Amino acid sequence: MKSILNQEIIKIDEPLGNSTLDFLRNKGMKGVKEACHEGECGACMVLLGELKDKSVEYKAVTSCLLPLGEIVGKHIVTIEGLNQEDLSPIQQALVDEGASQCGFCTPGFVVSLTGFFLNEKLEKKDILTSIEGNICRCGTYAAIIRAAEKLAKEISMKDKKSKERIQQLIENRILPAYFLDIPNQLEKLKESSETKLPKEGTYVAGATDLLVQHESLSDPLFLSEKKLSGISLDGEYIYIGATTTMEDIRISEEMNTLFDTKQDISLVSSFPIRLQATLGGNLVNASPIGDLIIYFLALDAEISLKSEKDRRIIKLRDFYKDYKIMDINEGEIVEWLRINSKERLFNFEKVARRKYMDIASVNSAISFDLNNDKIQNVHLSAGGVAPVPKYLEKTSDYLENKKISEDILKEAVKIADSEINPIDDVRGSARYKRLLFRQLIYAHFLTLFPDLEVSL
Repeated sequence: MKSILNQEIIKIDEPLGNSTLDFLRNKGMKGVKEACHEGECGACMVLLGELKDKSVEYKAVTSCLLPLGEIVGKHIVTIEGLNQEDLSPIQQALVDEGASQCGFCTPGFVVSLTGFFLNEKLEKKDILTSIEGNICRCGTYAAIIRAAEKLAKEISMKDKKSKERIQQLIENRILPAYFLDIPNQLEKLKESSETKLPKEGTYVAGATDLLVQHESLSDPLFLSEKKLSGISLDGEYIYIGATTTMEDIRISEEMNTLFDTKQDISLVSSFPIRLQATLGGNLVNASPIGDLIIYFLALDAEISLKSEKDRRIIKLRDFYKDYKIMDINEGEIVEWLRINSKERLFNFEKVARRKYMDIASVNSAISFDLNNDKIQNVHLSAGGVAPVPKYLEKTSDYLENKKISEDILKEAVKIADSEINPIDDVRGSARYKRLLFRQLIYAHFLTLFPDLEVSL
């Protein structure tokens, strides 16, 4: 199995479940730093390029959470592969603004900013989003932000796609010239490849949770090989493939027409993790505080469970049976999730120690229709308050066909409190979580009905 590391074709002769970070450092790529090994700091950032329609699409990802199997047949770029005879404009901007002190984090910032200019879906205003997964322990954030904003003003990438975009980035000295020939090299690599992937093992999607456990993945079967990604509107449903990334969901036109996913899902994790983490991985991880699970429970989502011979479609709320126990049979995978494409009122709330890039203490979402001042088709969900991602059936039933008032909400809060069973843990006491969830229910309605008056 082969890949292209910077300008060189390399053979991957280690287990495919190993971390790419460890592999790269063993190859002598010491500019890829090892720090947290949990996708939190961005010191190990690399560019991952995949051949699509004879051009290469790049994204900046954390190599510590990238299994080796995901780089087979692709282009992996470290800071060594971006260095040129002179400093690139990105490197020079960081120097000019005094944005580097000890320098440990600097390669990661350079890679992330390079990824910004390679990403056709990002606009100038998103340049700070591109580095939200990078940490500077020296605290030179003001200088780094100045450097990033300076670059956004000076380098325009408007309407530049694929090969033309690469060409312009080479002309601007952001990329070395060898990038132009990478599509041809990947095409040849693909044609000559004799890749034989295993037929049995553990299904792996984004691996952003699995590799956090600091262990190699045993016999991984990469779902990216099954081409399950994409978002589409088909009749009354929006379909989201299991390997669709969180970032693709966040910026999806189909989703943002109905909901504010750009804002809501920005609360889920950092940008590089959203580029790698998948919907299916989030669903089967079955975390009681899984943000996407809570989001889609409140949208009354259905999922398709597919095996070699059959397909089952079930409600997402019926998928979770107990802590980390799901209604999924051996040989089945999550194929897609679908939600109704009709307009409705919706709100998502999340409380964590940090507003962004943190695990929720409690999260919650609600959706409903409003007809003649009565709410209908109510679906309320919550995370962090039960052993499973919780769909609050009794509370949803109580709210059905009710006119919103202070008394109704207070009764709904009482019913919701009877449906949950939080525990004391590192994210807060059970009592604290009950209080949080109570407040989040009120937050849903005060957000959707700003004129509503409730004495809390």
